[in-house]
Amino acid sequence: MTVQERHLLICGPEPAADWQCLQTLLATESVVGLCRPEEEPLLRAALRPGWRHQGRRAERLCHGETRPVLSTGAKAAVVVGSGGSKGQRRWCLQPLDHLRRAAQALVGWPAGLRPRSGDRTLPLSLAGLANPLPLHHVSGLMPPLRSQALGIPHRFLSRCQWRETEQRPSLRGWGLVLVPSQLQWLMGEPGGMDWLQQTACCWVGGAPLTPALRQQARRSGLNLSPCYGSTETSAMVTALDPRQFLAGVAGCGLPLSHVALRTAPVRGSPDVLEIRTPVLTPGFLVDGRLLPLPLENGWWRTADSARLGIHGLQVSGRLDGAINSGGEMVFPEVIEASFSGLDGLEAVLVVGVEDVHWGRRLVGLYRGTVSVAALKKAVSRRPPAERPKQWLHCPQLAPNAQGKWERRRWQAWVERNCPCGL
Repeated sequence: MTVQERHLLICGPEPAADWQCLQTLLATESVVGLCRPEEEPLLRAALRPGWRHQGRRAERLCHGETRPVLSTGAKAAVVVGSGGSKGQRRWCLQPLDHLRRAAQALVGWPAGLRPRSGDRTLPLSLAGLANPLPLHHVSGLMPPLRSQALGIPHRFLSRCQWRETEQRPSLRGWGLVLVPSQLQWLMGEPGGMDWLQQTACCWVGGAPLTPALRQQARRSGLNLSPCYGSTETSAMVTALDPRQFLAGVAGCGLPLSHVALRTAPVRGSPDVLEIRTPVLTPGFLVDGRLLPLPLENGWWRTADSARLGIHGLQVSGRLDGAINSGGEMVFPEVIEASFSGLDGLEAVLVVGVEDVHWGRRLVGLYRGTVSVAALKKAVSRRPPAERPKQWLHCPQLAPNAQGKWERRRWQAWVERNCPCGL
């Protein structure tokens, strides 16, 4: 009987060492789950591994599962977490072949774009790829694979190497991957902007860029490439040419060579984005077994409302995060964009709580010294259903480590702090 070892790799403070361990395990055609220490019980239950690795220690577990996960036989694969921003952690299986094919799609990017001069743009030439993201996140897992495909060096950056001015390495001509919260932090810190200006391309994904952050980055001449992707799609599937970003183009760019996109109508909601690509995950691991990804003729329906234009993809917001307020479907991300540039506003989030009159009543959370009057004025011209009915000051308001907003968490915070239902 064919067997396939399952390994659990607990990611620590040295991602380069974890990467070496991962490569060794994948060379044996094993399935390797990646997680941070606090998520070990969840991943262990989903993966049912035979081995546990932490640092340089390997421990044999008593009842590890060895049946092949895929019916196609024993092939190397990784398992990484997905869906944390929705409050429901899922464990996504990605064969190594999928990840390598997705990495190869960046070779020659961007291609086929014509600037106003009429000359074809040339692919970006990078001296290397710098990566401050954790290995257990798909956006941190892909850069070393992309560097292999591009034939350039890769460097993991520890927390102190991107947060402390004196420890930041030179990135002149390099590519860099960030989430929006890291970008925003660097742009506000001494020396951070100078460091970012060295890069030939800075891919930013995992969460939307606020209009204020985009505007500030353009004014500073940062070579940003807003991109879109997910764990289910082996990371990025679209990326905007940084030259187009600097020219004022909005959105997340055109699909990469291995991806097809379309939008489909949804009754009672805006159009939803659908994706077809050969690197879609086969499914999610639940109690050691594979739960297949639901597809319709090869197309995967996301939870994102979007439209496709001449410059590519523009995402409006998540349909599973949309709020029915006063009979209108509203996207909190769109409302939140109205507050960009307000003096004294450090963070803002709009959530919906149950209300007898509105169905879902909008409540705004904010951090900073901005006045409530200024917040109300910023949305005064929006439809009534899109104006928060109450504002709560929340000094601890912040996205998670991946730069995503855990909206259910903050909705629960509102319900705890306003038990009377507002």
